[in-house]
Amino acid sequence: MNLFPQKTLRSCLQVAGPKKELIIASLGCLVGTTLLLLAVQFYQDASNYLRENEGPKNYFTINKKIEGGVLVNLGKKDKSFSQEELSAIRQLEGVKRIGGFVRNKFPLTLYIWPAGKVGWGAAAKTDLFFESIPDEFLDFVPLDWDWEENESIVPIMVPKFYLDLWNFGLAPSRVEYPPLSTEAAKGMPIEIFIGNDKQTTLSGRFVAFSKRINSVLVPANFLEWANQKFGEPDNGDFYSLWKNGTITGPPLTRKDLLEMKEQPSFKSWEISPLGSPADRSSVETILELQSKTVQPSRIILEIAENPSPQLLKFIEDQDYELNREFPEQDLIKKVLRALVIGMVGIGGFLSLLSIATFASSFRLVVAKASEYARNLLLLGFSTHQISSVFFLRFMRMFLWILLFSLVSGYTLKYFLAKQVQELGVHLEPGLSVLSVGSLIFYGMLFLAINKRVIRKSVEELR
Repeated sequence: MNLFPQKTLRSCLQVAGPKKELIIASLGCLVGTTLLLLAVQFYQDASNYLRENEGPKNYFTINKKIEGGVLVNLGKKDKSFSQEELSAIRQLEGVKRIGGFVRNKFPLTLYIWPAGKVGWGAAAKTDLFFESIPDEFLDFVPLDWDWEENESIVPIMVPKFYLDLWNFGLAPSRVEYPPLSTEAAKGMPIEIFIGNDKQTTLSGRFVAFSKRINSVLVPANFLEWANQKFGEPDNGDFYSLWKNGTITGPPLTRKDLLEMKEQPSFKSWEISPLGSPADRSSVETILELQSKTVQPSRIILEIAENPSPQLLKFIEDQDYELNREFPEQDLIKKVLRALVIGMVGIGGFLSLLSIATFASSFRLVVAKASEYARNLLLLGFSTHQISSVFFLRFMRMFLWILLFSLVSGYTLKYFLAKQVQELGVHLEPGLSVLSVGSLIFYGMLFLAINKRVIRKSVEELR
């Protein structure tokens, strides 16, 4: 019987299948397979992109912890680092360089016009902050980073991570905010409003996107000039004035007190910090405080490799906080993980439905050909030979589905790569070896399950 022509055997078992069920199963299988293929490919592409754009692992920031609520911290001075503390950190094992962050001392509001100030676009408005660090801690010094007092544009450097959040978080949720490539973002008009009443307006431009520093940076000489011209006293600069053992009037700044030093009774007055009224001292101490240098409240370290045990122990003992610049881009990775899990979930669900539909459809095909199959079994044909006919019929159909899934996945990936290229993100247009290998493994598993179902259906005819 083994010499019996396979073509003749197929003719003997040829019956019409349930077209509607097979079409539904094929479409479900096509969509599910494509989604699973793209999920593997997207996860691989995104992981490679994040790995390539991950910040360096040997730059850290350190700051003192802020604890307690509003009432506890009201009037307290900045938790800055003293010269003694900075010297102690410099001497720790593995520390190569140390630099301090300088921040703005004035209210600051930015209007960012992603679609330009002329047209249908709207401004993104935000209260923000500026900081500066020594240029040697930057990833690179942009060409337009220099600033002079008569310059019309203030150069601004923001983290690349912020642009990613704009493109993949904020822009998709707001029709008036378009996604931006790095070049488009550098061309956006920016208005800088200084003061609570926005009494001073400057123009700004994004000139670079840092992969190292998690802060909004401006040149150090601009921030020094702006602080001198627009700086306002902070909570630590306010004092209660005591006359004859009683607080007189509202809190005053150092500047206010110094302007009163010519009054006859000045030396008999006392002052106390705004948050500690019991800590009274002579008003003359304000003359000494005026000459003190403001120390940074946040510092950046460049270390040799990973933090040494000595550094980690020092930070723990001093109750500092240590943060790696862009540690793992956690937010983007969480969004990516959710997207991939969603695609895998939908694709897997459709694939399971298509397996069930194919199984029931080919059970029906076997049932329709049951009389012919039983006769062939009585003639000496094996269940393997009979089931192979039905399985080959299914396999031809499934291989076409796999081919269409591969073409669909490749096409969608190609158009996606074109779209994200406009945002400054480079993706290879093709499918990776891992994605194709995963598709092959998925196909073999799908075939194995349906082969078992068909074989079992034929065996039931005996």
